[in-house]
Amino acid sequence: MRFLLGWGFKLGLLGVAYLALTGGLSLKLPQTVMGYEVPREAHQWAERANGLGELADKAQAGVKSAVDRAR
Repeated sequence: MRFLLGWGFKLGLLGVAYLALTGGLSLKLPQTVMGYEVPREAHQWAERANGLGELADKAQAGVKSAVDRAR
């Protein structure tokens, strides 16, 4: 049971990371969590993660156009 739970957790985190990178999941952090202020660095990380999705879309479009030209 511990083995299955461990793998389930790992695959869940991998799925969330995939969604964040492909743009299927947008990260938006609140200003405070349970009365504590969220650090500025965490907000910057979330903004960069959203930017990676946009960058991946641009790269995919560029590769697709290059393949179309090569045909």
